[in-house]
Amino acid sequence: MQQTIESAKTLLVDGPASVQLVSGKAEVFAKQLNLDAKVLVPEGKRLPFFTLEKAVFDISLGANASFQEVAGNTVSQSWDEPVKAALETLQRPVIVLVLGKIDSGKSSFCTYIVNKLVNAKGKVAVIDGDLGQSDIGPSGTVGYALTQKPVTQLRNLKLQNAFFVGVTSPLLGIVKTVEGLAQLKCEVLQHQVDFIVINTDGWVSGDIALRYKTAMVKELKPDVVVGVTVQDELDDLIDNLNVSVLKIYASPFLGARTAEKRKRLREMTYARYLEAAKVQCYPLSQVTVEPRGGLPQKQDPEKGLLVGLYSGTKLLGIGVLREINQMRKVLKIQTPVVRKTTKIVLGKIWLDKKGREIVD
Repeated sequence: MQQTIESAKTLLVDGPASVQLVSGKAEVFAKQLNLDAKVLVPEGKRLPFFTLEKAVFDISLGANASFQEVAGNTVSQSWDEPVKAALETLQRPVIVLVLGKIDSGKSSFCTYIVNKLVNAKGKVAVIDGDLGQSDIGPSGTVGYALTQKPVTQLRNLKLQNAFFVGVTSPLLGIVKTVEGLAQLKCEVLQHQVDFIVINTDGWVSGDIALRYKTAMVKELKPDVVVGVTVQDELDDLIDNLNVSVLKIYASPFLGARTAEKRKRLREMTYARYLEAAKVQCYPLSQVTVEPRGGLPQKQDPEKGLLVGLYSGTKLLGIGVLREINQMRKVLKIQTPVVRKTTKIVLGKIWLDKKGREIVD
């Protein structure tokens, strides 16, 4: 169907959907759209198409998808303050750390600031530290991508490397998450980028969350720290973080997600990175398994453990442990990885045969 939107209004589209700009001018998070270019809005995601002049869109909606028209720009003017701060910081690279609670729009802001920095001719790295709702790499990992072109969403960026944490809740992986972010930052620095934008998970309340985020700030040493706030939920964290934080305001048109929808989004990332997976055999004599002694004593044929497959510090991909042959000392793992694997890291995420998370 075609939809005409007047200038200075926003078309909000909830996926799964496909949107094409037929005429006029419009942008998504400061990325100006080309005529007839197709923008895919995934299930569980919402994208804002802001019209710079009167525009006609061709919209195709999938199951349970929808759209609405709202006045003005859903991107807050406050989002430009951190952009200005990053551009005015003289040393390179400039490290921008983004904080915010669950569903506060951190990924949306990250997309916006990445596009603004790219539009200013910068080479940008994006490190995704949101274990449970990862846009770059599969859930259960922290990963990074590089770009010199604007994007409508972070998931369109190509994963360069990732660190397998193996859990989706930061509470269960505090040390490994910080370790992974630090390792990826060191790797990113070798690419001589101008800016590093680091997204984080939504755990911001309580003493443990404060210690966790403090350790993150200490390790990553950001030049600009941004707090995406809905009301006053970040005040305690900001007051005790011992670092200057630029507060910006979340969009009033956030698409809040249920726990079930968040689970579904995680399962979609597993499916994406397990596409064309086949069962491969890994002799225990030829690989290192971490943690040592962490293999389950019995393997349930109805479920499999998510694992990360490495060559050195390069995460080759993920897989699902399907069988442990104790007699032959062989692991059978369903994975698309075909390159030589030297290390297998065991996670704590169980998937059934259809790739759905199992809660013990």
